[in-house]
Amino acid sequence: MTTPGRLDVVTAAGLAAVLVPVTCFVAVTGQAPASAAVMVLGAVAAHAAVAFRRVAPVAALAAGCAGCLVMLLAAVLARPSGPVLLAPSLVVFPVALYSFIAWVPARRAVTALVVGGTVGLAGATVLALAWRQPGLPVGYRLVALVAVVALAASIGLYRRTQLAYVAALRDRARYAEADRERRAEQAAHAERTRIAREIHDVVSHSLAVMVSQAQGGQFAVRSDPGRAGGILTTIADTGRQALGDMRGLLGVLRADGPVGPGADRPADPQSDTARTADGPQPQLSDLPALLDRTEAAGLAITRTVTGRPGTLSPAGELAAYRLVQEALTNTLKHAGPGRRAEVRLGWGRRELTIEVRDDGPGRVPTRAPSTHAPTPDVAGHGLAGMRERITAFGGTVMAGSASDGGFRVVASLPYHTGEESGP
Repeated sequence: MTTPGRLDVVTAAGLAAVLVPVTCFVAVTGQAPASAAVMVLGAVAAHAAVAFRRVAPVAALAAGCAGCLVMLLAAVLARPSGPVLLAPSLVVFPVALYSFIAWVPARRAVTALVVGGTVGLAGATVLALAWRQPGLPVGYRLVALVAVVALAASIGLYRRTQLAYVAALRDRARYAEADRERRAEQAAHAERTRIAREIHDVVSHSLAVMVSQAQGGQFAVRSDPGRAGGILTTIADTGRQALGDMRGLLGVLRADGPVGPGADRPADPQSDTARTADGPQPQLSDLPALLDRTEAAGLAITRTVTGRPGTLSPAGELAAYRLVQEALTNTLKHAGPGRRAEVRLGWGRRELTIEVRDDGPGRVPTRAPSTHAPTPDVAGHGLAGMRERITAFGGTVMAGSASDGGFRVVASLPYHTGEESGP
């Protein structure tokens, strides 16, 4: 049997210290020594059961009822015809009944109520019949004792309801904590995915420009050595900017760094946008500098802007910037030398349309509607990264071979996109 708690032991001992001496006095008053001894032993057993009222409520009720029955029988048998005084230790019976109803496990709650009510009513009836007191009718005695038993049962039921409510609050708190941890894990996973996508965009574009410049430099050294210095400067600037952007992205992974959307800030005080680790992400205003660097890498670009500029959130402008960057990076890598590209921004009434096309060999077209869910193992890389960025804002992306040759990327991005829904 489980060891009783210290509070229950103290309660049982205190109750026994008060009631057992009085019960002993009642037992020795007009009774034979044997009957008195039996009554006292019954009282001690009943009080001992109180210590187990919470850890073993069923056993405590059974032992309490047995002890009370022994005291009652000893009193009745000691005075078969005269008045019978009830031992004060019979108070253990309503205490045990209260504890039984309050502490029986939840899966046996109905059983506790039925058994407790039956035992309580039977006990009250037996006590009323055994308690012979001149001038006090049996009906009065029964009503009084039933009232005491009902009060004990009601308090037990109230305590049981209170305990169930507290347990429900604890379960709710545990669930809320688990839900917070799950949300934190999801946010961390989304942040890692976003940072990986940013790193891919920064590194792939910068390396494509640097490789293109290095290849051009090989020929420039032979044909026009004077151009080699400019080419090396472009390579150095591009590498410096990539390092600054990487430093800002990786800075958020430090243990003492900020975490969450918008926490990563590319750092490059020497870039054309003069961004720092705490500065803004690339926006559409940075597109001219991006196109200039790409042209310096050897790709001729035609730029076209139509319509009146609308309002995009910073996250929406970042998605548009990264889409143009990724499309031009693919052109540098796959279109081949001597190719041309065209970048068009069309500001409509409700959305921005972005078109990037080249005159290279082209590839098989794919389409990502606004309901498209990117595949987890490729999201954030290449064309899949384009789709994920734009579809996160309710837009669409179409990438594939153009009808008149070359490769074409067309995206639409609605206005008034909130940053919280950004990539």
